Order: sequence, then C-alpha cells, then structure tokens
Amino acid sequence: MNIEKFLLDNGIRITKRLDQYFLLNGEILEAEVRLAGLEKDDVVLEIGPGIGNLTKLLAEKCNVIAVEKDGQFIPLLKNIKNVHVIHHDILRVIKDLSFNKIVSNIPYSLSQPLLLELLKHKWKRAVLIVQKEFAEKLVNGRLGILIRDCGDVVIEALVPGDNFYPPAADSAIVVINKTKPLDEGLWKFLTAVYRDKNRNVKNVVKIFPAGLEKKKIHQLSDKEIRQLCEMNKD
Repeated sequence: MNIEKFLLDNGIRITKRLDQYFLLNGEILEAEVRLAGLEKDDVVLEIGPGIGNLTKLLAEKCNVIAVEKDGQFIPLLKNIKNVHVIHHDILRVIKDLSFNKIVSNIPYSLSQPLLLELLKHKWKRAVLIVQKEFAEKLVNGRLGILIRDCGDVVIEALVPGDNFYPPAADSAIVVINKTKPLDEGLWKFLTAVYRDKNRNVKNVVKIFPAGLEKKKIHQLSDKEIRQLCEMNKD
C-alpha cells in the first residue's frame, strides 16, 4: 500500500503532536500478530490503530478493541469486521475495557505513562512497537526492574525508522508477558532511589542489610531492590 497516496485520497492529514507514524512493512505487522499468539477467544487491545493495517490482521484472528483519538480514522476502522472502535483517549477509557492481550504500535510520547497504566490492568501478553531507546529502558534500569516484578520482557526485533511513513526514530518490537499487576509501592521506591542511582546504598536509604552499604543503587539486583523496598516502607 502507498500510505502517502492513501492518506491523500481519504483527505487525512497527519498530526505530529499525536505521534502519527504508519508502519509500511507487512512482514513486521505479521510478526507482531504471530508473536501475540492469538486465539479466537482472545480479545486484543490496539491503541492508536490509525489506518487499520495492523487492525485488519488482528481481526482475522480474534475480536479487537481499537482505541483511536483522531476522528479522521474512525470511518475507516468501522469498516473492519470483528472490531469494536472507540473514539477516545486511551488513558481516559482503559479502566472500562476488558481484554487479555495488547498488540499496538504505541504513540512514542505516551510510552512510559501508557505502559505504567497498562501494567495496572489484567492481561497476559503485550506485543508493542516502541522507540529503540525506550525498549532498552524496559530491560534495564528502574523500568526493567518494575516489569520483571510483573512478569518478563524481551526485545524481539529492531525496526529501522525507514519502515515508517513518515520516517521515524529507530524502534523495536518488545513482548511483555505479565503474571501480576504493577506494584505501585515498588515503582514509587524505584523512582525515588534512582534519582541517586550512582550513589552508595548507605547514602540513599535509611535501612539496609549488611553487605549492601557500599553498592551503588544501579548495581543492585532485582532481589536486592525489592529487599530494600520492603525494609524502607513507611
């Protein structure tokens, strides 16, 4: 599909503030669907479906909830079978939705707040395309610790920016398998201590076990971070 011509023919104007980048590569779209392991009884959430090129592939496998903020795309999406289209901001309606999987090329500027909100809800697997830089944060640092506390995350493939229209930043496909909801206490603790991630533990928290006092915060294992979090609860 010539997406530039398609947008022009349908009178659709791209809005940069909404991070509207459209994936051109059909093999990557198919890989996202395959990685989700969809079955007919699944209900998959897609955020920012745009022109619906991923939506159509998902809807061939199971029911889809497509949440789109830009009204220009709503008529296109409503023509796809097995899709419940919601014209709204995902952060405002997610609390009312029920789904067990997520497949989405999420808006880059919303990546962290959106992911944190998603982690509060019940689902099994998410296949997301995010900026490469953000994907690396999901396996390292405080976000990596938080997600591993909820389940596991893997970077499955890199997606060069020239696979999008208009060209975008280099991206990556990440797969998150979730077994428990976000621990908000742990996230609050991580946010606080990672402000001083290069300082020794003894200079950051009040209570710590013997042997950790001279370790830097960023050197701590997931288990050690959780231990400190438990010891320093208010």
